[in-house]
Amino acid sequence: MFAFLDPLLVPVHDLLAHLSPVLPAALAIVLITLAVRAALHPTNRRNQRLAVRRRELQPRITELRARHKDDPQALQREVMALHKEEQVPMAPGCLSMLIQLPVFGMVYRLFTAPELAGRHNQLLDHAFLGVPLSERMAAAAPEQRWVFLALIGLTLAVAAFAAWQMRRHMAEDRAAQQALQPAKKLSAQEQQLADTMERATRVMPLMSFMTVMAVASVPLAAGLYLVTSSTWGLLERASLRRVRRAAAPAGRGAPGSQPA
Repeated sequence: MFAFLDPLLVPVHDLLAHLSPVLPAALAIVLITLAVRAALHPTNRRNQRLAVRRRELQPRITELRARHKDDPQALQREVMALHKEEQVPMAPGCLSMLIQLPVFGMVYRLFTAPELAGRHNQLLDHAFLGVPLSERMAAAAPEQRWVFLALIGLTLAVAAFAAWQMRRHMAEDRAAQQALQPAKKLSAQEQQLADTMERATRVMPLMSFMTVMAVASVPLAAGLYLVTSSTWGLLERASLRRVRRAAAPAGRGAPGSQPA
């Protein structure tokens, strides 16, 4: 798995092995994770601003739906033209996730492959608090499992707070959307869609706990990556929420303004 990344991993392996006397491999994993998430932060900030602009277009889109309720093709053209005019993508970007997946794959491969390009993987010789970074909790010695349990406990705390945070943010978004669009009687189709979205919002916060299960099953090195990334994500969402709140009044005051 992830063997196709080996040509890229050999230089990284050699660098980490060379730096290991001064930069422990476990700390290197944390720093790599933080560097990747920090590099993606400007993109995530821009996505938050665009999310505010996208939400503020909803009243105008509602008017277009009423105007073209019998002509779906005309509605689609008008909606696309509106987003193009306002320079707001119709859907949120997923660049951040797409970049993080191969980085996780690189970390996973670096600390699980016995060989890289036919050479012994020296990173398998490194440990964190006495536990090899390639070890999994199920195969670890009893005296080593406390490290995994501590990591799982930290991940569980982050996941619980993230779920609460996500529910709170969703409630705020619904309130903001209702303030932009006065309540109206929904058609049967619209009510069904609203009910589906409501069920989805109840399930989405629980997705945070999938990280807990992953940390319990992946090698320790990959677990360090996941818990570091999850903690960053929790703090980043709180920071980006302030960006979203700051952008909202400006967007309401200037409907035709350009996104930052």
